[in-house]
Amino acid sequence: MLNFKEQANQLNYEKVIVMGVVPFKNVIDGNQIDVCNVFIVAPFDESKGAIGFGVAKVKFGESLNAMRFRGIDFPANIEVAFQQTTNSSGKAQRIIKDIRIPKPLNLKE
Repeated sequence: MLNFKEQANQLNYEKVIVMGVVPFKNVIDGNQIDVCNVFIVAPFDESKGAIGFGVAKVKFGESLNAMRFRGIDFPANIEVAFQQTTNSSGKAQRIIKDIRIPKPLNLKE
C-alpha cells in the first residue's frame, strides 16, 4: 500500500552553497506575507545556452527561520532537506523543509 504521508515526511539532506537569506514579514494589499527566502548556488540550464552558475531563491517557511542562519559567514556550505510540492494546477515547487549547519571544529581539544 502506498503511504504518501510517510514519503512526504522523509528528509534527505544534500550539501549546497548558500549565498544569503532574506526574511520578509509585512502586509501587502491587505494580505499578510511571512516568508524566509534562501539563495542557493545552482547551475544554469545549459540547454538554454547559459553557462556557469546563478542563484536560485528557495522558500524556507516563515521569516523566523532566518534566525537559524545568524552568525554564519556567507557563502556557506549547508546541508538542506528539500521537498517537492505542487499546487492545485500541478505547478511543482521545491521548498526547504530543514537545514543542518555544520558546527565549527574546535582545534584546541
